[in-house]
Amino acid sequence: MFGDLHIHTTKSDGTCKPKEVVQMAKNANLSAIAITDHDTLDGIDEAKEASELYGIEIIPGIELNSYDDRQDIHILGYFIDYKNNDLLEKLKDIRKSRINRAKLIISKLNEIGINITYDDVLSHTKESFSFIGRPHIAKAIVEAGYAKSVKEAFDKYIGEDKPAYVKRYRLHPFDSIKMIINAGGIPVLAHPGLLIDKEIIKHLITNGLKGIEVYHSKHSRADTEFFKNFALENNLLITGGSDFHGVDVDGEYLLGTVKLDYKYIEKLKECNLV
Repeated sequence: MFGDLHIHTTKSDGTCKPKEVVQMAKNANLSAIAITDHDTLDGIDEAKEASELYGIEIIPGIELNSYDDRQDIHILGYFIDYKNNDLLEKLKDIRKSRINRAKLIISKLNEIGINITYDDVLSHTKESFSFIGRPHIAKAIVEAGYAKSVKEAFDKYIGEDKPAYVKRYRLHPFDSIKMIINAGGIPVLAHPGLLIDKEIIKHLITNGLKGIEVYHSKHSRADTEFFKNFALENNLLITGGSDFHGVDVDGEYLLGTVKLDYKYIEKLKECNLV
C-alpha cells in the first residue's frame, strides 16, 4: 500500500479537479492521497465525495506559502481540521491579499501600456474564487500579445524587480506551523531539498515542526538519503509526494510516481492521535 501526500487541484494552482485527482490516484494504484492546495481547503470535500466511488483514502491537507525574509518555505499540514473557523478566516484573508495584489499588478501593467483587465486574468483561472497568482496574469499578458511566453511575461513585466512586480503577503513559517497545530494538524516541511539555506530547519523544529518531506519529485537521490537520515536523527515524521499540479503541467504520470510506503502514513496517524 502506498500514498501520495502532496497533490494540488484546481482549487489552487493545479489543473485537475479534486474528483479527477482521486480517479487518477486509483489508476496509479494508490491507497491514499492528501489534497494539499496552496492556502485553501476548498478541494477536500469534493475529493472525499469522489473517494467513496474509487475507494481512495483522503487525508485532509494544506500547503501554506511562507517566507522568512531570505527564502520561500512551504509548510504542509496533514489531518487538519478543515472546518476550523479560525483557520478558515485566516485563509480567507490570505486569498483576499492575493486578489488585491493581482489588481495592483494589473494597474501597474496598465500604466506601462499593457492593456489587460482583471476579467482577462480570471479567464485563466480554473477556480477564480480560490486562487489568483502571477502565472494567471502572465497567461493574460501572453494572450493579449505582449509576450510570447509565460516566462517572457515574468522576465519583462511581473518578475521580481520588474516594472509591474508587487510583493505579496507572506506568512512567516513559524506562524504557518502554529496555524496548522491550532487546527489540529501535523506540520511538515515541504521539499526541503529546494531550500537555499537549510539551517532554518533546526529553528522550524524548535517552533513545532513535526515532519519533513523526504520523498519529492524534485529531490535527487542524495537529497532523499540526506533528509531521511536527518528525519531519523531528529525524530521527525517522514512524508513524501509528487507535488502534482496537473497533466499539462507535470505530465500524465507524475501523480503517484513518488509513492510513500503506507507505514509512514500509519505513523502520521499515530502522531495525530497523541
